[in-house]
Amino acid sequence: MERDAYLAGVAELYDGEIIGEGLFSTLLGQCPAEKRHGMGLLLQLESEAKVKLRPMLLRLGLPIAESAAMRTAGVEFAGKLREMDWADGMRMVAELSRPYLERYKVLAEAAEPADREMTGFMVAHEQAVVDFAELEAAGESAAAAETVMRLLDTKLPV
Repeated sequence: MERDAYLAGVAELYDGEIIGEGLFSTLLGQCPAEKRHGMGLLLQLESEAKVKLRPMLLRLGLPIAESAAMRTAGVEFAGKLREMDWADGMRMVAELSRPYLERYKVLAEAAEPADREMTGFMVAHEQAVVDFAELEAAGESAAAAETVMRLLDTKLPV
């Protein structure tokens, strides 16, 4: 992978977490009470990943200032989900996340040695978001929560 494309991919990792924070924070505020724990877990996952990415971005000379446009994109996507039933909305979250997962896999394959652990984590992270959304859509909330909890450094109480 060419250097500029690699750096753009790493920047996309960070932007994706900002989008995710906007999405899951908004969903947390509008979802049914019994779904709040899961949305809180996803918000925690996005926030932790964003923080973990910062040292890599700085080492590569990339900015860590957050884009308001990225957060707004997440909030706007959550607004579209408000009109759907829960299962359909979760399937839509999985659909939104799959292209990111595929791009993250390509980036991880091309990662510089110093970045392999972090890019590998980001693949696992995005896979957990997809898995969570698919399991949640299928009504398997406990299994959905477990896919995220195993990646968290700071666990949220049940």
